[in-house]
Amino acid sequence: MSARLAIHGGKKAVTLDQSQVSKWPIIDDEVIAAVTGQLKTGEISFSSTIYEFEKEFAAYHDVEYALAHNNGTASIHSALFAIGVGPGDEVITTAATFWGTYMPILSSQAIPVFCDIDPYTGCPDPADIEKRITPNTKAVIIVHLGGMPAEMDAIIEVSQRYDLIVIEDCSHAHGATYKGQKVGTIGDIGCFSMQAGKLLPAGEGGVMITNNLAWHERAICLGHYERIPHLSNPDYHKYSSTCFGYKYRISPLSAAIARVQLRHLDRRNKQRNDNVMYLMDGISALPGMYPLKPAEYIFRGYYSNPYICYDAGELSGLPKSKFIKALCAEGASVASGAPGGSDHLSAMFQERNHPAFSRPEIQRKVTYEQGDLPHSEKPRQDMMTIPAFPVANKALLDQYIEAFHKVTANVSELLE
Repeated sequence: MSARLAIHGGKKAVTLDQSQVSKWPIIDDEVIAAVTGQLKTGEISFSSTIYEFEKEFAAYHDVEYALAHNNGTASIHSALFAIGVGPGDEVITTAATFWGTYMPILSSQAIPVFCDIDPYTGCPDPADIEKRITPNTKAVIIVHLGGMPAEMDAIIEVSQRYDLIVIEDCSHAHGATYKGQKVGTIGDIGCFSMQAGKLLPAGEGGVMITNNLAWHERAICLGHYERIPHLSNPDYHKYSSTCFGYKYRISPLSAAIARVQLRHLDRRNKQRNDNVMYLMDGISALPGMYPLKPAEYIFRGYYSNPYICYDAGELSGLPKSKFIKALCAEGASVASGAPGGSDHLSAMFQERNHPAFSRPEIQRKVTYEQGDLPHSEKPRQDMMTIPAFPVANKALLDQYIEAFHKVTANVSELLE
């Protein structure tokens, strides 16, 4: 007879301390030494540390140019400025993301056009991107949501047919790869956030990478006035006293942190991935459990937790909510959740009160209506999340697997 469920008074399956296994970011002696070392130089606004980080970040991605910013939102704004997005242009992206992806489009005086997502990954649907393209479309911003690389082959094929520039928003996906190539290097420009929760955390910070010198230098002109006199294009030197009105340089303290975090990125990504795969393998044979593993040509970065599809029919019709409640009682940190989001229905787009919407160059009115993005607006209801532990040990993972085994073996108890 199987052990009694914790929800009915039995002993919990997960008893080990979980207080440290999900702790993030990791601020260890190496990070502290980097910050204190930077402080001791007195260089806390300008520093060669920023340039050293940019060189290392570019080398890590095997690209020519990296430009560090004060946050990821600024890096996307700089990318749009770099490619010349402006009044009358449209840029396609997703609404199921943080506003830092799409608000820079409005800051560029252009218009966001939202496409729908793959309901299992949350990444842009290439077929839906194509449906949204008009003669006004200049670029697409591809969000690798939660660290899952989008289907870039199809996206690049569509973009090349319509002569569109591809910007990758890799804010969740540092170190993730698609068919052996790092995200951020597949399209034309890659943008990254280094906010504290990200896979490469620097407190605050962002990076734009590209192999295009003209775009790199134009991005510098937007918000890095101190670098303008040194650009190879002499036409830009006259803007050194003003740039284009923004101040986007990263703090040297953040750059110092980022240099340390970059050195450990691959190892920590692998550790998360190993933990996730171990958990998924441990529960994949159970009835009703269908872990969503990435395709074999994808290495995902787990900024957000992985998903499991739940088939209630294989568990005597037990509602997902009751299954999750029983797992939580066992001590497991699981929750209902699926990719989705409907930011196109927010006040900004319903009221259209940003100056970009009033530009005389707009050639058509882009609308934002309920029902436009069915997968984004109505996330799947048969999915739940399991943790992507940064530092869990095998014993804890085994206890999680035991919790799933225990609950699935006692479904009849939960139906009474």
